[in-house]
Amino acid sequence: MKEMVAFFPTPFASDEVMYSVLARFHAASGNISPKATIMDLYGTTSVTAVIDLPAHFDSLIEHLPIQHPYTAEKLIKMHTLYPFYSAFLPPQRANLVFESMKGDIGHSVHGRLGIMASSISTDKTLKYCGKCFEEDRTRWGEPYWHRVHQVPGVYICPIHRTLLYRSHSLPMNRHEFVSAAHEDCHRDMQENNKDGEGIFAHGVPSTWDDAASKITVLLEDDELSTKYRMLVDNVDKLLNSSYPNRPMEWFANHYVARLKKMGLANVHGHVRQVEFRREFLNYYGEPFLEIMQSSVSDRDDNWMNAIVRKHRKTFHPIRHLLLMQFLGISLEDLFSKEPVYQPFGSSPWLCLNSAADHYQQPVVEDLSIRYDSKIKKPIGTFVCSCGFVYSRKGPDTSADDKYRVGRIKVFGAVWERKLGELLKENLSLREIARRLHVDVNTVKKYADLAQQHRKAISSAVPADLRKRQRRAWLELIRQNEQKSRTELRQLNKALYTWLYRNDKSWLIEHSPKPTRVITTNSRVDWNKRDEEILALVRTEVTSILTSDGKPERISISRIGKRIGYLSLLEKHLSKMPQTNAYFESVKETVEDFQLRRIRWAVQEIEREGQDLQWWRIVRKAGIRGELEKEFRKEFEGLISPIQDTR
Repeated sequence: MKEMVAFFPTPFASDEVMYSVLARFHAASGNISPKATIMDLYGTTSVTAVIDLPAHFDSLIEHLPIQHPYTAEKLIKMHTLYPFYSAFLPPQRANLVFESMKGDIGHSVHGRLGIMASSISTDKTLKYCGKCFEEDRTRWGEPYWHRVHQVPGVYICPIHRTLLYRSHSLPMNRHEFVSAAHEDCHRDMQENNKDGEGIFAHGVPSTWDDAASKITVLLEDDELSTKYRMLVDNVDKLLNSSYPNRPMEWFANHYVARLKKMGLANVHGHVRQVEFRREFLNYYGEPFLEIMQSSVSDRDDNWMNAIVRKHRKTFHPIRHLLLMQFLGISLEDLFSKEPVYQPFGSSPWLCLNSAADHYQQPVVEDLSIRYDSKIKKPIGTFVCSCGFVYSRKGPDTSADDKYRVGRIKVFGAVWERKLGELLKENLSLREIARRLHVDVNTVKKYADLAQQHRKAISSAVPADLRKRQRRAWLELIRQNEQKSRTELRQLNKALYTWLYRNDKSWLIEHSPKPTRVITTNSRVDWNKRDEEILALVRTEVTSILTSDGKPERISISRIGKRIGYLSLLEKHLSKMPQTNAYFESVKETVEDFQLRRIRWAVQEIEREGQDLQWWRIVRKAGIRGELEKEFRKEFEGLISPIQDTR
C-alpha cells in the first residue's frame, strides 16, 4: 500500500499555479531536503520541479490524504498552463499531452506541444505582481505564484495593469519548490518601498530584462498599450475558459476567411502575403513584435505565411492571439463559429426583378462567386427561379448593398412577359422604363426584339414544320456538344439555312455561343516571363520548405517539374536573371539537403514524444551507407543543445 501524506494545502484560488501549492507544502512539511518532499508527494525522487507543465499527477493523487477532493484533470486544467498551451492543438494531440502530464512521461510534454522547437522561449524565472502580493498577504496570510503571471509574453498583471517583477530566487536544485513567501524572492519590491514611494518609484526593477524596459516604453503609447492589454486579457481567458479543441485547419480557415473580407486574400483563399505582412506590421509595429518574440522576416517561410496555409505544424498560442487580434476575431467566435466567407451575406438573397411578384424578397438560392483579378474583388452572380440573373461586385459593406445591381445578365421570361403587357397599354417608353427600373434604351431594345419575334412567329410557316426543324437542330447540337455554330452549320447546311431565314431569333438563342479567339504573340517579353516564373518558383520552394512531409531537395529540375516549366528552365534560365539569382540563393547541395533531413527527423521524433537516438533519426531521415557516418558528428552537435535544456 502506498504511503500518503498527512495533509495537503488547499489552493488559495483557481489561478494558483501547481508549483506554488507544492512549494507551500514543502514549507509546511518541515522537510529540509527537497527530495524528501518529492518522495512524500510522488513516492520517488526522480520528479523535477516544473513551473508551467508538470507531470506525474496520477502518482501525486495516489499519495494525497484519504477523501481528498482532487482529480488529476482538475489540477491540470486549473493549476497548470495546460489550458493555454493546448488551446490551439487538435483533439488527439491535446489528449496526448494531457495523458503525458497525468502519467510518468513528463519529459515528452514540451516536445509534444512544440515548445522546444518554438522560437518563443519560455521564462526561466517566476514572475509576480507587487499589488497581488500585498492583496494575497492580506487575504490569505501569505502570497502565492499566480498562473497567468508565468505565461511567456505576459509582462503586466491583467488585474492591476502594472508591470510584473521577476523573482530573485531560482532554485539551484531542480527538485526544489520555492514558495512566494520566501524573503529572497521580493528584494526589489522591498527596496523600492523603503521610502514609501510605491512599487515603480524607481522605474523598472533591476532584475527585469531588456523586454521589460521596452514594455515600459510601450505602455506609454495609448494605442499599443490597449492592444497589449487586450492580448494579456485573452491569455487570461485561455487559462480560465474551456474552449473545444479544433483541427489545425480550423484556425487557418478562420484566418483566411477574415483575410478575404479584409481584401487581403481572394475568393479562392490565395493570401496576398506582401500586403498581409505590411498591414500586420503597421498594426503592431516591429518593436512590439520583437518583445513578443514574433518578428516577421522577409522570407517566404516566415511564421505569418505558414499559419494561414494548410499544415500539420503547431504554432505558439501567442502568435495565434496576435493574429486573431489583428483580424478582429474574438476567442469565442474563433472556437465556436464555423469559418465561413460570405462576401454577399447568407442565403437566400434578394431577387431584384421589378417585374416579379417577389421583387426584393429573399428567394434567390443560386449564387456563384468568382474573383476579378483586375479590381481584386469578388463578383457574385445571382440566379433566380424567375429567370432573372444579375451580378455585382463585393464584398457587401452595408445593408443597402444587397439592393444594388451591378449588371443584369438575363432578364428572363417573367420580365419579358411584363414588358409585353406594358407595351400593350400604349405607355411611353420612359414610363415603362421607370416601372421596370431599367434604362429607356433597354426597353427599346427588348421591344424591338419582341416585335421581331412576333413577326417571325406570324410568318406563313406551318407550326408543325417549325417545331420539327427546331427539334432537328436541338438534336444536332446534342450529338455534337463540343462543336461551334459554324461547325454545326457545315454538318447540315439546309437545316441551318431554313432556320436562319424563318426562325432567326430562336436559332441564335439556341446555338452555341461564339468563343473568343486568342491570338498569340510570338515575341516573348522575358522581363514579364521572369517575374511570372519567379513567382511560381518562390511558391514551390516555400511549399517544399513548409511541408510537413519528408523533405525534398530544392533543385532546378525538381522545381521545374513541379511547376510544369522544366524545359523552359533548362534552356532559357539565363534569360531570366531574377529567377536565376533566386535559384542560386536557395538550391541545396547534397550536404545541405542531408542536414535538413536530419533536422526534420529530429523535430518529428520530438513531436512523437520519442527519445532522440541516432538509429531512430537515421531511419526516419532515410540516410544510408557512408553518409550515416559522415553526418553522425553533425547530429551530435545538433542534438546536444536540446538535451541540455531538459
